[in-house]
Amino acid sequence: QPSYVGEVGPPGRSSLDSVEMAYARQIYIYNEKIVNGHLQPNLVDLCAATAGLDDKNISEMWAMVKQMTDVTLVPASDALKVRTNMEVRMEFVRHALHYLEESYKNYTFVTVFGNLHQAQLGGVPGTYQLVRSFLNIKLPASVPGLQDGEVEGHPVWALIYYCMRCGDLTAAMHVVKRAQHQLGEFKTWFQEYMHSKDRRLSPATENKLRLHYRRALRNNTDPYKRAVYCIIGRCDITDNQSEVADKTEDYLWLKLNQVCFDDGGTSSPQDRLTLSQFQKQLLEDYGESHFAVNQPPFLYFQVLFLTAQFEAAIAFLFRTERLRCHAVHVALVLFELKLLLKASGQSAQLLSHEAGDPPGIRRLNFVRLLMLYTRKFESTDPREALQYFYFLRNEKDSQGENMFLRCVSEIVVESREFDMILGKLEKDGSRK
Repeated sequence: QPSYVGEVGPPGRSSLDSVEMAYARQIYIYNEKIVNGHLQPNLVDLCAATAGLDDKNISEMWAMVKQMTDVTLVPASDALKVRTNMEVRMEFVRHALHYLEESYKNYTFVTVFGNLHQAQLGGVPGTYQLVRSFLNIKLPASVPGLQDGEVEGHPVWALIYYCMRCGDLTAAMHVVKRAQHQLGEFKTWFQEYMHSKDRRLSPATENKLRLHYRRALRNNTDPYKRAVYCIIGRCDITDNQSEVADKTEDYLWLKLNQVCFDDGGTSSPQDRLTLSQFQKQLLEDYGESHFAVNQPPFLYFQVLFLTAQFEAAIAFLFRTERLRCHAVHVALVLFELKLLLKASGQSAQLLSHEAGDPPGIRRLNFVRLLMLYTRKFESTDPREALQYFYFLRNEKDSQGENMFLRCVSEIVVESREFDMILGKLEKDGSRK
């Protein structure tokens, strides 16, 4: 079976740039395996390994897509049932938190090793020492208002907060134990939080902690202490903790920690944040004007993707011409995993809300997305375009016609490449 995509035509023929061509090669490899009856390869790995993606933003984007799509799928008849399933949504939040924690730990690592003199790294390697060194850089002067003393020369609550921010509750517990005499009942609460399923306190403990917070901590001068309490008790959701969470990623991490699923109506509105509420805040209330103005497009893409608003994230990225190819391949990954919410009609806008869907749900016009992408190169690179059209083999147009066949016939007529696309009929009746 000759490989078509690998061959590069005469110079100046192709309309694909080097990154688009590199993606097209991976798509060819993927389709070849499927056509030849192999196990379905992992498309996210193929895309992430695309040659020529030496851009840090892009490699981070694929790491995030890989993390977020690595979910245990529940048996369901359609993508909407999967995406609205509570277990799946909880898993999305867990994955998003894990991604944000890992990348923050990486950031502290880079910061410390870039400022070794100031960081004074020492002691047993691990998150606790890393955070201590990081605080030598981050909080060099004494910050007013911090409470409950210090552990090894650093403010207790700052240490606890940053250990949690790096995703290491054991390191945070190490600090809690060393300062337990100043912290009242906190050690007991933190222990329960640490060992609970889904990091959720029992309703009785949660109420006790929230009451303590409302009475004694709401106007506390230690921003780290307030933030830690708000995370563990999932309370006071209107406070964005901007003194501590000054970056978008920190804000996302803090809020995702407060998202609750199985509340049963025990919380008052100021202590209850659902994933749907948070999604709406980011997409509609704050929106693009808040996150995307004068910022690299990846920031808002990340905000939407980490809150499981995949379709809105893809549609947003697709609007930037130079990032279009990345948006399309993220869509292909979700489509192949049966996670993508597709528009039911092809006349729909790229991103739409359909009657009958839950309020926050958006759908992507997948066929249109693919057509808009391939339009640029289908006449100069018909073989590559065909590889993309192959994803439409189970899609129908409004007349019930198979979209893949429709695209093939259109491209054959336009390109006149009959033999190359349909094969040559040999004398013995076989096609080559």
